[in-house]
Amino acid sequence: MKRKSKSEARRWLLQAKHDLDDANFSLEGERFNLACFLSQQAAEKALKAFLIENKEDQWGHSVAELCEAAYLQKHI
Repeated sequence: MKRKSKSEARRWLLQAKHDLDDANFSLEGERFNLACFLSQQAAEKALKAFLIENKEDQWGHSVAELCEAAYLQKHI
């Protein structure tokens, strides 16, 4: 099971990196609304990768709630 969660976490983190690259590209093209959206997506996916790596099933789209779950995961 640990192996699956590690590969799943890597998949989420890789997608987060791609979203961040796309956000930077959009920013350079002054597509600010798209850059903001993709930045939010990158943050969400990176947090989910962290939570999956730490065996926490936390889903949703609120970056604030995912941050709280990640904080609690590291301080329990």
